[in-house]
Amino acid sequence: MTIVTILPAVETRSLVLREIEARDWKAFSHFMTQSAYQRHIALRLRSEDDVKNFVTRQVARQGDERRHIFHLAAEDKTRGFAVGDGFIILGRGGLAEIGWGVAPDLWGRGFGTEIGRSLLGLAVERVGAVRVWAKVMANNAASLKLARRIGLKHERSHPDYPAGHGRFEAVEFFAITAEDYFDAGY
Repeated sequence: MTIVTILPAVETRSLVLREIEARDWKAFSHFMTQSAYQRHIALRLRSEDDVKNFVTRQVARQGDERRHIFHLAAEDKTRGFAVGDGFIILGRGGLAEIGWGVAPDLWGRGFGTEIGRSLLGLAVERVGAVRVWAKVMANNAASLKLARRIGLKHERSHPDYPAGHGRFEAVEFFAITAEDYFDAGY
């Protein structure tokens, strides 16, 4: 994989997917602390302080060549603030995990698909991942559909996956190879 310290911003129809900025903590707090958002993720930030500390840590890691986690803000072009987020976690052997989230009051508007497609493209085209995968909680019907919509193929189910803070969840795993990504129709 290519050594990347900062990912370039990606513009979609509605969003700009970009590196997190210090100012994002407030917009992130609006949706990341909601129970509707938290029920589908492993990393649960419980308060504005938790979110602010998370954002501070992510901003501090930018530019570090040892960096292997890229957490991005999905900024709505019309609103001018983050309405979602995404991440790319680089692993060994050219593997990259991606994940996405959208403010619950904006679910069903296509933002998740725009984020997911952008993350997949960044992972393969900018970072050089040879295989990209995602894990989706089995009870998250929208993200299960989204994973398939962006070209990921279902690989396996795990009925009791450790989801952090002593929780275990049923999880579905999806993946795509770089070769299949480039062979897919646009």
